[in-house]
Amino acid sequence: MVMLSDHAAAVLKLARDRFGDDGLIFPSRNGLMLTDMSLSRMMKLAGRSETVHGFRSSFRDWAAEKLPHVPAMVPEMALAHSVGTAVEKAYLRSDLKALRLQLMTDWGAFVMAGNSKLPFDRS
Repeated sequence: MVMLSDHAAAVLKLARDRFGDDGLIFPSRNGLMLTDMSLSRMMKLAGRSETVHGFRSSFRDWAAEKLPHVPAMVPEMALAHSVGTAVEKAYLRSDLKALRLQLMTDWGAFVMAGNSKLPFDRS
């Protein structure tokens, strides 16, 4: 189960309003699926040196530095990483849904701090 912050849900709503809801969430200009290199190309065209993997790494670093009270397995689960030893996996029956939702809500607030507009928002 993927946990989305209100900010992420708002981005998806804006995408649906702009692109419709009967196809891809973020289609290319010609309506086809974006390639795995689309975000990398966009970053390069914008003159940025960050990488797509760097976004994921930034999230993990932020969680460790800003939320040290959150168990390390929570952000790892949010990144869809396998967590724990074989013994831990055998005993962990929870998907930590509430903790992951709070984590993603905090991340959304952090990412949007100082930004009054969401992507695709034309208002």
